[in-house]
Amino acid sequence: MSLRINDIAPDFTAESTEGSISFHKWLGDSWAIIFSHPKDFTPVCTTELGYTAKLKPEFDRRGVKVLGLSVDPVATHALWSKDIEETQGMAPNFPVIGDPDLNVSKLYDMLPADSGDTADGRTAADNQTVRTVYAIGPDKKIKASLSYPMSTGRNFDEILRVIDSLQLTAKFKVSTPVNWKQGDDVIISGSVSNDEARKTYPGGWREPKPYMRIVPQPTDAPNAGSVHLDKRSIATFDAPVEKVFHYMSAGNHPHASIKTHKLVGSIGNTVSIDAEFYNPDGSTFRTMLRHQLNKPTGIVSTMTGGPFDGARFTHTYTSLADGKQTRVDLAGDFPPVPGISPEDELRMIDGMFTTFFAEDTATLRKWDHGA
Repeated sequence: MSLRINDIAPDFTAESTEGSISFHKWLGDSWAIIFSHPKDFTPVCTTELGYTAKLKPEFDRRGVKVLGLSVDPVATHALWSKDIEETQGMAPNFPVIGDPDLNVSKLYDMLPADSGDTADGRTAADNQTVRTVYAIGPDKKIKASLSYPMSTGRNFDEILRVIDSLQLTAKFKVSTPVNWKQGDDVIISGSVSNDEARKTYPGGWREPKPYMRIVPQPTDAPNAGSVHLDKRSIATFDAPVEKVFHYMSAGNHPHASIKTHKLVGSIGNTVSIDAEFYNPDGSTFRTMLRHQLNKPTGIVSTMTGGPFDGARFTHTYTSLADGKQTRVDLAGDFPPVPGISPEDELRMIDGMFTTFFAEDTATLRKWDHGA
């Protein structure tokens, strides 16, 4: 059996480190990745499982379930998990299937049908083709697959990037160009006529060739009643763009106007910060800030928790003064806060971010951790 993109991902039932899994039922309406391993206690796979455990909040945020697979029994996985935690700093926090009868490996075309029916006596070299990643959509169809040799560790930051592209292009009639990241420009799909495209993109598009229509990445329409902030030149940093990105990725910056501001994760180009903000009445609220650093265009940020839960905003950076200064423009949508008029909320958000960036501007002048 050969699996291709848009084939239905085969269903199966198997034991895992989190109990029995009936795959299609477990998947539900979610996205998922399955990534497989030729043997427990193999060094490259040990690093992959540990790193994926650290990335799990990013998969969760995208609504993606993670499922590992190794040809050894679940009981052996439990022993391996201790090694993974000891050497990588985190044990798997997602189910890992045991496939000692090789059924799932063969079902997913990772081993030939004549491989037998037991993992006993087989070595990692015998199972070296069990090194595949499948991305599967809510419709149970395979959306992407990547295969790696045993000697090459998989790039899970790239797998996240692929998921971002798959989810974006499933929602909008666009394609993502080479090296695309969240927030970058995209390409209008060839199936969309110019007349149809003008309705979606009334501002037009860049067209270096008739078959290449380039537009900013589309986003979901803001919720009804959301407050939109568009503040040009909210701040000017006395530093080049590269240093501004380095400063932002460090995460722990003193802010007199924020009670706490703690870096809790930095994976790939995403920085996660646990922050406690002051309300106008002096009380506080907690929120998780995630900054996606999209060099050199800017930073896409989201807020999870607190009155601005679901807010999404972008800092756009423009190099000034022969590259010695950086102008910051801020635009985003914020959920309505009960009991506050949209006009008052907009003034509050504007004032809050103006203060934050003023503090960052002053701190960056003295900051000595960036080039």
